[in-house]
Amino acid sequence: MKAYCTALLGGLLLLAGCHRAAPPGGVEVVFSILGETTRATGTTGEAAVDDWALLLYRDGRLAEAGTSSSGSAIRKTLLAGDYTAYAVVNPPASFAPTGFPDPGALAGAESALGDNAPGRLVMAGRRTVTVPVRDGSVQRIGVDRLVCKAGIRKISVQFANPDLAALPFRLKGIYLTNCYGKSRYGSDWTAGDILSDASAWYNRMGFHSEVGVNGLLAETGLDIPVTADRPHTQEHVFYFYPNPLPGTLDTRSGTWARRRTRLVLEAQVGERTYYYPITLPESQRNRTYLIEEAVIRTLGSLDPEKDQPGSIEVTFRTSTEDWSPAYTVTETS
Repeated sequence: MKAYCTALLGGLLLLAGCHRAAPPGGVEVVFSILGETTRATGTTGEAAVDDWALLLYRDGRLAEAGTSSSGSAIRKTLLAGDYTAYAVVNPPASFAPTGFPDPGALAGAESALGDNAPGRLVMAGRRTVTVPVRDGSVQRIGVDRLVCKAGIRKISVQFANPDLAALPFRLKGIYLTNCYGKSRYGSDWTAGDILSDASAWYNRMGFHSEVGVNGLLAETGLDIPVTADRPHTQEHVFYFYPNPLPGTLDTRSGTWARRRTRLVLEAQVGERTYYYPITLPESQRNRTYLIEEAVIRTLGSLDPEKDQPGSIEVTFRTSTEDWSPAYTVTETS
C-alpha cells in the first residue's frame, strides 16, 4: 500500500489528503450500533438491542449482509469503494437481509406494529462508509425507533360541581385508539400514504382486544381511585406507529374513516362509565408525546371517540431529546 501526502507545520510532518488503495484481500471493517455496548440491566428495554441485521450496498446493489443474534458487532472484509450501511435492529424472525437487493427495496419495506414489543422495539438507520479505512476500524450506525411513544404522568380530578365531587372516581383503563398498523424502515408515511381500510388500523374508534399489540397500546383492567386530594401520579407509556394525518383530515364520524390517534382515559364515575379522549398531534418516529397532566373537570363522553367540551384540561409536551436512544445490547461486542 502506498501513501502520497506531505504537509509541514511547525517542524511536524503531518499526513493529509492521502489516496490509498485497499489491499487485494480487502480490509476488515467492524460495524456496531451507535451507543453503549453493555449488558441491559434494570431498563424498560426501550433502547435494548437484542439482535440486528447489517446490509451493505455498493453501487446501488447489495454487496454484503450479516446478522448478530446477540446485539454484538458484525465484521466484514470489504474491497475499496463507497458503501451505504443500513442497520435494522430487533427485526421480526421473517426478516431476511438478502431479500432486499437494493436500498429502495429496504427503505420501502413495511414493518408491522406487531413486530414490536415493549422490551423489543424495532429500529433502523444508515450511514455511509468509504473503504479503505484503517484495518479493524469500528463504524457505528445510529438508529431510530420506528415507533413513537405516548404517555401520561399525572391524572387529577377537580370537579367544581359538589354533587359530582361526592361521587367515587375510578380509573379503569388507559389506551390508544385509531393506531395505524404499519410503518416503513426508511421513512414515515405521508398523510397521502395512509390507507383507509379498517384492517390497517388497531383500536378503531375505541378499545378492542388486539392480538399481538395489546401490550403496546393499552392498559385495561385497572381500578385506581382518584380524588381531588390524591391524584394518580404513576406514569403510563404506550408505543404506536406514526400517524401523520393533520387536524383537517380528522373526523369524529360514527362510521369508520381514517382519523387521528387518541389517548383515552376510561373511568367509572359513580356507577357509570365515561371516556376522556385526548387527540395526539401529528406524530413522527422516535418522538415522545407526553401528557404532563390531565385534569378532569366534569363528566366525560359516553363514547370514546367523542369529545365532551370542558371535561378535561391537558398539558402536553412533545420531545425528541427525551427519547434519544442510549442503546444497550444483551452481550458485549
